Amino acid sequence: MDVLDNLTKKIDHLEEFPALPGVALKILEKIKDPNAPLCQLAEILATDPPLSAKVLMLVNSPYFGLRRKITNLPHAVNLLGEESLKYIALSFSLINLLGTDKKFFNYSLFWKESLTCAVICRLMAKDLDLPDAEDYYFLGLIHNIGKLALVRSYPRQYALVMDKVKKEGAEFHVAENEVLGCNHMEAGACLVNSWGLPEDFSLPILYHHYPHKVPDEHVSSLFRARIVSLSFEICLFLYADDKVLRLSMIKDMLQEYELAESIRLESLLQRAMDQITPLVPLFDLKLNTELDYLQILEDSKKELVKLSSSLTRKVKEQREQIATLSTLATQDGLTGLRNYQSFQDALDRELAGCQRYAHSSVLALADLDAFKSVNDGYGHLAGDRVLQEIARFFSENIRKSDIVARYGGEEFVFILSRTSVNAGLKILDRLRESLSRFQVEYRGQRISVSMSVGVTSFSSDATSKDELLRQADAAMYQAKNKGGNRTRLFRPFPTDGP
Repeated sequence: MDVLDNLTKKIDHLEEFPALPGVALKILEKIKDPNAPLCQLAEILATDPPLSAKVLMLVNSPYFGLRRKITNLPHAVNLLGEESLKYIALSFSLINLLGTDKKFFNYSLFWKESLTCAVICRLMAKDLDLPDAEDYYFLGLIHNIGKLALVRSYPRQYALVMDKVKKEGAEFHVAENEVLGCNHMEAGACLVNSWGLPEDFSLPILYHHYPHKVPDEHVSSLFRARIVSLSFEICLFLYADDKVLRLSMIKDMLQEYELAESIRLESLLQRAMDQITPLVPLFDLKLNTELDYLQILEDSKKELVKLSSSLTRKVKEQREQIATLSTLATQDGLTGLRNYQSFQDALDRELAGCQRYAHSSVLALADLDAFKSVNDGYGHLAGDRVLQEIARFFSENIRKSDIVARYGGEEFVFILSRTSVNAGLKILDRLRESLSRFQVEYRGQRISVSMSVGVTSFSSDATSKDELLRQADAAMYQAKNKGGNRTRLFRPFPTDGP
């Protein structure tokens, strides 16, 4: 099957995702080939004492429900089996990669929700007497890991994704498609595929929002995708605001998947919270202990009678239609300029034109100087207005043959087609000077903003988009480091000139 091969070609920046620790790589090797001549799991874990200690703490928690305390790893492995412990150990390794929360992305919340999905997946697998319940635990944990890959690979653009989710109520994968031209399902499938995990892991991740799209020949992946999708909806029910609609969708899914008799939601939630509550602190995460999940369920069920099942089916259909249409979108929602994906496509065409017709063009990256002071001093609504007016200013002051797009946050990118480097520098420097005199009126106040511009030139011998963007970015930071409000041409060995 070439689905994942095609995705890998589409998503080419996942090297930004942090490398897995050595212990995690060894555990992955055991997952891929349990018969490989590697040392036993207990010996692997013994090379990382802090990890070993956490695994033992979890083994003795209510998650496993053992009657007597386990004091060493070999005993734990013998009693519980490698199948259970290898995924638990890998979970600690992955969650240790969470890093520092970014202003726009909460890693702690991400892992708390992922851990909740993991526990729910495992419980459902056990209720259904599935032999690979621990696989389901790991699938629940990593089903959204593509988000981390995208956040780390496209940090500037993912801030725009989060903005769409927050302000427009968009689904994550819809917003990702609009801004990036790919989504976390695709990124996650590529990532676990690169780890060497089989398709029974990558395909459920790829289709967890739309299980019915799993290819017919992959029956086991279809069932896994359904369980992951169901656990995701249950997790959203616990943590999101639209609980009544979520509950209705869960009940519809249970009926559709013929699981309503096997999966009792009340019992599932009670057992899930019994396990999650002591489990979450072991991963250095915090759980909202003030929520009464069974009361939430009871209150939602009372409201559910007002909501018809036909309405929830209509909502699901609308979401899928929106997701499909979003892949065709080329416009940034706030500024009306081209979005990041549309710019990428335009740069591809420009590079192809340079190679075919042997002409030169200019790429420039511009960042508004000290824009945080606008948001802090006037408010975020004022900041949005300034971005909109500056976008209009750019559109009105560049040539019709040129392209301007929103690159991320307060950054913009320009393509000056069939333009020499000297001509491009003059055009962009005039634009910079004009912007420094431009004022935006907002509630009786005039707001001025300047920008720093990094410029690079390319022709038929251009190396790659990534290298051109790196050059423009480096030149832009040279301009900022000189005080801002200036234009700089990329030079491999910058001088200390003005």
